[in-house]
Amino acid sequence: MCYHINRKTKDKEAIRLEPRNHTGLTYDELMEQQLKNTKKTDKKFIYFICFFLAALVIGVAVILLCGGSKEAEPYPVSSSTSSRSSSSASSYSYGSSSSYSKPKTGTSGALAQAQSYLRTSAFSKSGLIRQLEYHGYSNSEATSAANSCGANWNEQALKKAQSYLRTSAFSQSGLTRQLEFEGFTSSQASYGVSNCGANWNEQAAKKAKSYLNLKTNWTKSKLIKQLEYEGFTYSQASYGASHCGKSW
Repeated sequence: MCYHINRKTKDKEAIRLEPRNHTGLTYDELMEQQLKNTKKTDKKFIYFICFFLAALVIGVAVILLCGGSKEAEPYPVSSSTSSRSSSSASSYSYGSSSSYSKPKTGTSGALAQAQSYLRTSAFSKSGLIRQLEYHGYSNSEATSAANSCGANWNEQALKKAQSYLRTSAFSQSGLTRQLEFEGFTSSQASYGVSNCGANWNEQAAKKAKSYLNLKTNWTKSKLIKQLEYEGFTYSQASYGASHCGKSW
């Protein structure tokens, strides 16, 4: 610590010693300088925050403007193109894959919806009517659509039988009952089951394996009885129990 002699006083005997640091400034001067530096730093920080917020606002505005400008403008259509489009729309059939907008209500809407359902799944006539009613059409509209949709109900029964066999195992009688439960008539169900191409011995073996996956303490005789309960004949059930992969 060094001291500075203040010679500005008129009293030569009154000499005041003021403490100085290594910078040559008094304590008050040093504090004042630090306060000025702090204010400068605070101003810089405030400027940075303001700049960051302004950049953020501008960025959000640009994103919103760009997002709103992406809406596609209608493609200009010449008069000849328009006439071709109208003629193709008038000749549209509901079974095609055209992008023509299908009617949503009334008998025509129910017919379009029925044909749409039949393109993706198989239905009995009564099942299709129930589905259309669930979709919001009246019974008369749904019935009219089912009568006019051009479906071959025997073929629908066949498709339904094949779809069941892709996911589970059935006996011949069990699959017939399932199709009748879906709303197919007895003759339609019989047609579907008779033409589905199932090997009933193999179906019995698949059914036996599914039982063994659920429960391991089957005896062969109990498994055969269970398969018979499912509608398999004794010979089919015996084949299934013998070819299920279990060593008895």
